[in-house]
Amino acid sequence: MAQTTPTPPPAAPADSLDFGEFGDADAQASRAYATQKVLYLSPTKLISVGYETQTGFDLTARGPQAASGTAPEVTTPVNRFGGLRLGFNAPVISRSSFILNLGLTYWNTGVGLDNAEQRPLFTALRRGLRSTGVNATVFKPFDNKHFLLLQANADLNGNYRGFDDLSGEALTYSGTAIYGWKPNDNFMWGLGLTRTYRAGQLLHIPVVFYNRTFSPRWGVEAVFPARVNLRRSFGTSSLLMFGYELEGNTYYLGPVGGQELFLRRGEMKPRITYERQLAGFVWLSAQVGYRYNWRFDVYDSQNPGGSNREVYTNTLGNPLYFNLSVNLVSP
Repeated sequence: MAQTTPTPPPAAPADSLDFGEFGDADAQASRAYATQKVLYLSPTKLISVGYETQTGFDLTARGPQAASGTAPEVTTPVNRFGGLRLGFNAPVISRSSFILNLGLTYWNTGVGLDNAEQRPLFTALRRGLRSTGVNATVFKPFDNKHFLLLQANADLNGNYRGFDDLSGEALTYSGTAIYGWKPNDNFMWGLGLTRTYRAGQLLHIPVVFYNRTFSPRWGVEAVFPARVNLRRSFGTSSLLMFGYELEGNTYYLGPVGGQELFLRRGEMKPRITYERQLAGFVWLSAQVGYRYNWRFDVYDSQNPGGSNREVYTNTLGNPLYFNLSVNLVSP
């Protein structure tokens, strides 16, 4: 007798597959460790191309100290103070139990001022101020509630324009270590110590890490005292942040008037930041704020200690500043 073989049912098209049937190979491990973010956190920038500029202000320089004991004073307008800012950050190791990110930064500040011939310092500043850095960030969760956050930076700061101008005197090293707690997916915080140049000279101070989402619309992102932001989200494609950031470092100016000099530059920036998705993972960031001069003085040494002699005491006007960048963010 003839036998009929049943015809197998047709395969389901790819777009109708139920991906809920597929498991995450690392799902069990992920549930055992805290993640490095809270819900609705602002996007992490992987590649950033931006430009920052400040409106005009006056620079008053007192020094160098004369033999008579008096310090001559000269004031000059600064009509340009800004430049390109580049950033690159990439995960090198990304596991549920260990994350390592490596990054590169380049910040350029072109300085345009009148009457540069009046002081050797003005001539040195007109070459511009640049900072090129490498950084590493480690996030190590111990379980689903406790974690360690480490960050280290090495920066080359000065008025160099090419490789021939580079010097080891321009290197500064910074680092932060934070031990933290993550009670839930909306809240993580920690306490630690930092070695920093953000205020314009070397400091060793405690830090408080605090990321908290109160609702899908409101949250706080802070590493105090370096920066604090109140976040207001508008869905998943745009947000506003209100806060401030401290920026700064020590810049090697080279031989100026016959002596090696270092500029200690620190700025406090109260600001408003608007970020919006342009397409996919490409976001626009626009920032406006007030640049308050914390420190812009010149010494004969990089760090406090030793001679630590102040050669120029400078006073800067406090202008508005603007920063615009296009960023590739992480998923």
